[in-house]
Amino acid sequence: MSLRKAYAATLQWLRVRRGLSQSDLQSQADQAHISRLEASTSSASVDLTADLADALGVTPLSFFTLIVAANEDKTPRAILVETLGELQIQGLLDEKLPAEPQKLPPPRQVAATEKLRAIRALKEGGLTQAEVCRQLGLPSSTVGRLWHYDQ
Repeated sequence: MSLRKAYAATLQWLRVRRGLSQSDLQSQADQAHISRLEASTSSASVDLTADLADALGVTPLSFFTLIVAANEDKTPRAILVETLGELQIQGLLDEKLPAEPQKLPPPRQVAATEKLRAIRALKEGGLTQAEVCRQLGLPSSTVGRLWHYDQ
């Protein structure tokens, strides 16, 4: 089963179980969109999924647990036990997670900063530009440019 089909089946199953019609979920999405979701011809955003879960009386985590359980033909309990074990093994179970993404520097900027740091350290260690080129495997143009770089 595909995850989209499991999503469709779970959405429909919960909606019917709660005695709701597709129209009853119109504050989350129009009836036609709910119909497409249940027919697995459309996908929902994370935000819409959270809104639908709330309208169906479950948390987004519970909704996703039910979807994964349907997809893997397992019980929700089995999925939760596996998830707890996986998070425990990876050391993530008790981690405090960021609520928003960080602004990370571009990889090229990080690489340039590391090169500059390495060149400065070797320069301070008394190496010549030629020796730094050989040790770091960098072209002489890069070492020459960064040798006199003031930041």
